[in-house]
Amino acid sequence: MTPQEWLASLEADGALVAATDPDHLELDVPTTPGWTVRDLIVHLGAVHRWAATFIAAGPDSRERFAMDASDVPDGAAVTGWYRARLDELLATLRAQDPDAPARGFAGRTTAAFWFRRQAHEAAVHRWDLQNATPAGAAPVPAALAVDGVEEWTQVFVPRFLARSAGLPDEVIGRTVHLHGTDVPDAEWLFELHRDGIAVSRGHAKGDAAVRGTASDLVLAVWRRVPLAALAVHGDAEVPEALIEAIRVT
Repeated sequence: MTPQEWLASLEADGALVAATDPDHLELDVPTTPGWTVRDLIVHLGAVHRWAATFIAAGPDSRERFAMDASDVPDGAAVTGWYRARLDELLATLRAQDPDAPARGFAGRTTAAFWFRRQAHEAAVHRWDLQNATPAGAAPVPAALAVDGVEEWTQVFVPRFLARSAGLPDEVIGRTVHLHGTDVPDAEWLFELHRDGIAVSRGHAKGDAAVRGTASDLVLAVWRRVPLAALAVHGDAEVPEALIEAIRVT
């Protein structure tokens, strides 16, 4: 996907969050236990502010990463507060050259990192929010979902495994094949190592195979839908161990 496509996705999903029915604010969010819809909106708005702050500060900023939600208003006004945070982020991103140097939470990067990261942050949390409501959630668009699996493998898997004890001994060296059934070429083979995974694209046979729509795959790796809701063939403990190790809210 291109930075402009990520930007359009962020704007669309953010608009849906900003349009939340005030009657839904106190609903529990099943996929983020302990949060209400209001809590989720506050979290997402604080993340947007966090991203905008660090992009605007430039690549040499020495500020610590922190999310500020100290000015959140009571009641239904939270959606207007969120809309302001979204607009601030969109304006900051539109002012960037996607190839310009930037600071990210994993170190030096380019501004494009933030276009992508915030698009996926908004997509998953938009799904969380809608999933908490009686109408249910629309899927993550297929192209964005495929890119979301890629981002998860490139950014979050190595980061979290390197900062932890890594994967359990019983899955080291084993393989998982992910197959998106609704998008051409949406296939990955993961070879599991202690502190990361080797990824190749294309059709292959793994110790376990996980099949589903691209939306279901990205929601599964983000622990929003259980693997049991997808078609899993082979040793299900292998993908379960990988997903369990990458615990990001």
